[in-house]
Parts: sequence; structure tokens; C-alpha cells
Amino acid sequence: MSGIDRVRLSGAAKQQLSTLKRRTGIEHYNVLCRHAICASLAQSLDIPDEALSFVGGLEIDWDTLAGDAGPVYVDLICTKHSIPSTSPELRKLVSLHVHRGLSFMLANSDALVPAP
Repeated sequence: MSGIDRVRLSGAAKQQLSTLKRRTGIEHYNVLCRHAICASLAQSLDIPDEALSFVGGLEIDWDTLAGDAGPVYVDLICTKHSIPSTSPELRKLVSLHVHRGLSFMLANSDALVPAP
């Protein structure tokens, strides 16, 4: 059990989700967040420890965001950061990976749009 119940996203992340939804046609934020986690985890650079402002943002239920693959995302993040799944740091790392992944996806959104 990871202990994650909700994932908080900043106002900027909310805007990025709206833009990506419009550009990609992917209807649900949770699907975009799943892609964002994977995009962030694929980066070789360490994730910066940002102080995020959640004013004007949103919260997504972890079970909705991760779906049946929740334990897989937890294991991937814990393995990447060498922390146990019970670490209090896990919740923040999930949020940081979603934020970084969304930024990466937005910067590369032309590659995400399916060909006509």
C-alpha cells in the first residue's frame, strides 16, 4: 500500500492538461497524467525539487489517476529514487513527476498528435 490518496497539481499543470487534451484529443486528465509520469521517469536527469503552488490547481484521486497500474507506478518511482513504498517522500515525487512529464509532453506535443 502506497498511502497515496490524491495527487495535487498546480494551476500551471491544470492549464498544461487542458492544452494537451485539446492538442491530442485524449479526453481524460488521468490518462495524460499516466503518460506524464512515464515521460518523466524516462528522463535520465534527476528530478528537481520544486516548491509547487497548488493555488488554482486541481486534485486527482490516485486510484483514478493510476488505475489498476497504481502499484506499477509506485514501484517505478520507488526504484528510480531508491526509496521504500512507505516513504513520506513518495507523494511529492509522484506530483513532481507528473509536473515534469506534463512540461516535457507540452514541449514535444507535436510528436504526441496522431497522424491524420
